[in-house]
Amino acid sequence: MKKFKSYASLLMLMTLALFTSCDDYDIIGTDYDEDMQEKPARESVTPPNIKAEWDLELIPDVGRQADDIFVYKDLKYNKMFSRTQGWTGGDGGISTPLPDGSVLWSFNESYFGCVDATKRARLNANIPRNTLIIQHATNGVLGETQDDLICLADYVNWEDATAENYMWGRTYLRHPNGNKSAEQIAAGEIDNTRIYRVGAATAASGKLQMLWFGTMAVTGKSNAITLSSHDLNGSIPTGRYTANLPDYLPKEGDYMYMEDVKHLMISGNTMFGQSILTDGNHIYLYGPSNNSVAVARTTSLDLSSTWEYYIRDAVTGQMQWQDTYPSSDEIARSLIMANSYLVNNPCVFKKGDTYYMLSQGSGYSTSVYLYRSATPFGPFTDEKLLFNLPSYLDKLGITTYGQVSKVILHEELSRDGELVISACTSADDSNDNYLYAGSADFSRPWFFRIYNWESIYSESTE
Repeated sequence: MKKFKSYASLLMLMTLALFTSCDDYDIIGTDYDEDMQEKPARESVTPPNIKAEWDLELIPDVGRQADDIFVYKDLKYNKMFSRTQGWTGGDGGISTPLPDGSVLWSFNESYFGCVDATKRARLNANIPRNTLIIQHATNGVLGETQDDLICLADYVNWEDATAENYMWGRTYLRHPNGNKSAEQIAAGEIDNTRIYRVGAATAASGKLQMLWFGTMAVTGKSNAITLSSHDLNGSIPTGRYTANLPDYLPKEGDYMYMEDVKHLMISGNTMFGQSILTDGNHIYLYGPSNNSVAVARTTSLDLSSTWEYYIRDAVTGQMQWQDTYPSSDEIARSLIMANSYLVNNPCVFKKGDTYYMLSQGSGYSTSVYLYRSATPFGPFTDEKLLFNLPSYLDKLGITTYGQVSKVILHEELSRDGELVISACTSADDSNDNYLYAGSADFSRPWFFRIYNWESIYSESTE
């Protein structure tokens, strides 16, 4: 991937100063890929009816996407996640629709601190291991501005901008075997041995259930699955921090108060529940394994019910459900991708009678694929390239990136049947996350909308 730093020689180190929230920042437009030629216009395909207030920008068809589909950058959502105080970026971005029309966002390692709103430079930060954010709905209508993002944050110092650790946050859910003392956590230090990474969640009957993966911070290897339960019947408090900061840490009686945590509920190193699908009387839980996918399911519409695992019998070769956690050998022979397809971050959804999987290619591929199946447990076949993520970011400073990960589907954000995805990008050098112009726009989600996606499975493209 090409790398250039057109602004690097002009940059100077900056010191922390007081500034207000960043509502005046405008996304900087860049070409999709300057070294590729646009394909001829698709005269036989009717473009989608895009409303101006959606703030979408068409990505030219430069031979990096399937025929007959239309891919747009979502500038509205890109701007919404361009925050300048408190949470200013994070890895991940799993979303869960809530009963009142709001959306819950969950992130792994997140940057907390301050950002220069003009230069989009991250001035200071600590990095809590996980974070939850509510995109708030009013009277059932989902808000789509920065003011509608409410972080469930526990701030170290939110009052004195001249003191240490200003706008630093604490990890939302600590691992029970985290290595820091209570005094160290109070001072803003972060566990660096055992941590939790976020999984998928589901909401019903006034409760939200959320999965977490107990992980070694250095290796990233999971060893257990945890389940938390949150109350959705409370209200969002006002004035918890400052008049300009609607963030809050839920207490008893508040919206999203954590009522219960079943720490290390299931032991095992496959992250079943990185994405989920509710279908019929089950919740299906998909877990990446060796660039493929294994699947489990609940026995009722409750994540605390008994889990079953879809495993191939070593003797008969038949796939069957078992309620004992599978061994690594059982997982290896029970992957649900046909033809040894290589995937990463699988997201499964249903349209009509067909189950589709959207996934980033293996590793840190910029390619996004679709697969389909007659059942939620596969096999998933018919691999089709949907599109390739741009090589350039709409940001100040360095516009290329080191890696792209966490390509995630957001069904609840779709307005007209289109697919909505986000992807997180990282800098080539970790030092590029600080001080330079545009440094705050690494390690955060970027959004895309894909219209006419079903055309890739039409007869004309078979």
